[in-house]
Amino acid sequence: MTDIQIFILKYRALVESKIGWRKSTDWQSQDFETLSEEIFKKTGVLLSPSTLKRIWGKVKYNSTPNLATLDALAQFVDFPNWRSFCSAQEETTDPKPKERKKRGYRITLLVVAAVVALALIGFVLQKQSGRTLTYRHIRFSSQPVTQGVPNTVLFEYDASDSNADSVFIQQSWDERRRFKVDKHKHEYASTYYLPGYYRAKLVLNDSVVKEHDLFIESDWIGVLDKDPMPIYLPRELYFKAGGLGLEEADLIMDSKDYNQEVPTFVLTRVDKDMGIASENFELTMALQNTFTQVSAPCRQASVMLLGTGGVIEIPLSAPGCVGDLLLRIGEEEIAGNTHNLSSFGVDFTKAVQLKCMASARVLTISLNEKLAFKGKFSKGIGRIVGVRIAFKGSGIVRNFKLKSPTIQVR
Repeated sequence: MTDIQIFILKYRALVESKIGWRKSTDWQSQDFETLSEEIFKKTGVLLSPSTLKRIWGKVKYNSTPNLATLDALAQFVDFPNWRSFCSAQEETTDPKPKERKKRGYRITLLVVAAVVALALIGFVLQKQSGRTLTYRHIRFSSQPVTQGVPNTVLFEYDASDSNADSVFIQQSWDERRRFKVDKHKHEYASTYYLPGYYRAKLVLNDSVVKEHDLFIESDWIGVLDKDPMPIYLPRELYFKAGGLGLEEADLIMDSKDYNQEVPTFVLTRVDKDMGIASENFELTMALQNTFTQVSAPCRQASVMLLGTGGVIEIPLSAPGCVGDLLLRIGEEEIAGNTHNLSSFGVDFTKAVQLKCMASARVLTISLNEKLAFKGKFSKGIGRIVGVRIAFKGSGIVRNFKLKSPTIQVR
């Protein structure tokens, strides 16, 4: 084992202790997405869930992570960079008298580096403060190349007639989906693997100057969520009599192989003409996680409403796993490790009746006719244009209805 691999193992242990989740051997894709969000909030650096999966050994990858990635990881656990993290681990595991001298040398280097960094930041801020963003003839549009998914979206932009130092294309309202593009070029392509709604933005420096709706539409589609690309299932497999989904027998898995990765089955539908106001809607369905193997004892499921201004995500699991759940209501996140989400622990040996509705700026969620959540919902999530239902392993949805006073979607 190389030194870098040893330090990465120590880093993983430190992060797992810091965030206090369950063992990383049980982490799912959602956990890596959440960790990506937490790292971005603290460091301002976006590390993709795929990158984090490689760090945690969930995806085989023979190359060493680049220094920028390692530095961002170190900053998340309160070290200025990866080198300082490694040095601290050496001091902890192999203390020697001469380390005191090395420590003093490193501190001196850090002080010098900090002084230089502050000077550079001051220079940049001084330079930027004297410049006001100016632009003319800005152009920004996008066009999917086909229908359904996978789908490549071609962005066309022109920001050359501006004094911007940096140009970005932001794929949605989520600032983490912001990608730097060449100011002097005019095309950028991005591939989307799942249907969804995106509010695409053209950003000059830190100012949004153009934006428009971008829809990747599809009728109900079923996939197994895999990295880097999902597995698209044949329609006849997940269209069942009276419902949508998979039975456990539909997944070809060896019940004796406890080390195999349990896939996440995802159903998605996006239709821009759905257009239901999130301030006044009612969602009902019966859903059941049908996967019973011991490799996925928590039997998680989630229902996500996709809005033009955010999402509502309702998580479900076996009662003993509610501490791992995350309820999302627009910009609000309610974590099971800091809030009581025991009402979202369900018995999936039979179908669970779910009802979610918004009215008079209040959102309520009921499970089997019992109130699980009630809270203020004054802002809403814009127009509801899609739904995404996920099961760890397999699951069935029946009697799906999403309606407003004038519209009903089946």
